[in-house]
Amino acid sequence: MIWLKEPLWGEMLLKKLYFLMLNNDFLIWIIPLLADIFVFFYPVYLIILFLWGTIKKKFYYQSSALFTFFSTLISVLVNIFIQFGIDKTRPNIVLWLSDMKTETILHKFLPSSSFPSDHATISMAFATAVFVWWIKNKDKKFVFMGIVFYVFSLIMSFARVISWVHWPTDVIAWSVVWVLIPLILFNEKIFALFENRINKNLVKLFNKILRIKN
Repeated sequence: MIWLKEPLWGEMLLKKLYFLMLNNDFLIWIIPLLADIFVFFYPVYLIILFLWGTIKKKFYYQSSALFTFFSTLISVLVNIFIQFGIDKTRPNIVLWLSDMKTETILHKFLPSSSFPSDHATISMAFATAVFVWWIKNKDKKFVFMGIVFYVFSLIMSFARVISWVHWPTDVIAWSVVWVLIPLILFNEKIFALFENRINKNLVKLFNKILRIKN
């Protein structure tokens, strides 16, 4: 097990941002909400996109939803694997969260280790997967949604630092994971494997269960 400690600059930055928030009642209310709320949009987006493809009988949209899902899932699994070998205590434990009003929605369910950030990994991998889909298909709808999800991710990551859920370096560390995983899956051979062996079979199974004719 590798034990990590936040560098002094990260600790000082976190404290300055946190006490800045405590001086504003609106920020005390909105920051903890922003630290979690966006993550609930992702499954809704995938479900709507997949069902839209089902209704319109367009595998293109179903495959997009599945590609984004698997990119995010694999990124999370890599994150969990990293967490087995690295331990870094959350700032609210190390520095003491002085005002319980600043707890996030999921604060009480958090593990003690904060590195790397699962929320940041999920949100950035998700946004990158959507954006990569646009690169492959030149579909402007997906570049727009990719930008929206990138904005969600940046806001959420920033809010999680201010509310003492994560250290600054926790949310910076996802950069390798969220870029690498979708790009690996974007490789022509790997993408074809997912498209033909996994995505199409999952869609066929879904249609069979619901008795939907192709």
